[in-house]
Amino acid sequence: MYCPNCGSENKDDAQFCESCGTKLDAIGGDVSSRTKTSQSPPYYQQGPEAKKPSTILIVLGYIFALFGGLIGIVLGLFLYSKNNHEAKTHGRNILLISAVMIVLGVLVSGYLGSTVTNDNYDTSSSSSDSSSSDYSTTSSTGGPVSLVISYSGEWSGAVSDSSGTRSIEGYGDKTINLGNINGAVAANAQKSDAGSGVLSISLEQNGKTLKKTSTTSEYGLAQISTYLD
Repeated sequence: MYCPNCGSENKDDAQFCESCGTKLDAIGGDVSSRTKTSQSPPYYQQGPEAKKPSTILIVLGYIFALFGGLIGIVLGLFLYSKNNHEAKTHGRNILLISAVMIVLGVLVSGYLGSTVTNDNYDTSSSSSDSSSSDYSTTSSTGGPVSLVISYSGEWSGAVSDSSGTRSIEGYGDKTINLGNINGAVAANAQKSDAGSGVLSISLEQNGKTLKKTSTTSEYGLAQISTYLD
C-alpha cells in the first residue's frame, strides 16, 4: 500500500504511514491504482455573433468615405461598433479611407486657394501696370490739345483734366478743343447704338497724335489717358 500523502510504500494492513503518519484506508490497495475523478472545466460558449450588416449600408459607407468625409467616418464608427467580424473589417476600412480623403481635401483646398490668390495678385498687377501705361507721360509740344472723335453714329462720353470733368456727346465725327493742358488728361466715348462700325478717339496737339484708341463692339467704349508735361 502506498501513502496517499507522501507516496511511501507501507504494508498492506498498515493503518498509518510509516513515513509521515497519515492514516491509511482500512481497505488495502495500491494508491497508485486509484484515479481521482476530475471534472472538466465548464465550457463557456461565446455569445451569438451579431447579424451581418446590410450590404447597402456597407456600400454607402464606402461612397461617403470617398466623397462625404465626415459622414463616412460616422458610418465607419457605426459598423466598427458591431459585434461582427465582417462589420468591423468594413468599418475599419471606411474609417481609413475617410481620413485619407479628408486630408487630401484639405491639401487640395489649400493648393487651389493659393492658386486663386496668386491669380488675383497677377490680375491686380496687370491692372496696375495697365493703369500706369494709360497714364504714361507724353511730351507736350506746346499749344492747345484737341480730342478727336470719329464715328458714323451717335455717341456720348466724358473728358477729365486739371480743370475738372465734363460730359460730351455728339453724332458722327467731332473735334473738341481742350485748350492748353499740363498734367493728367483722360477721355472716353461710347456708342449709343449696337452698330459694328469703328469708334475711335484720339488726343492731338499741333497736328500730332499723342494717344489713340478704338472699338468695334456693339455699344463699345473707347477710352484714353495720358500725362502731359
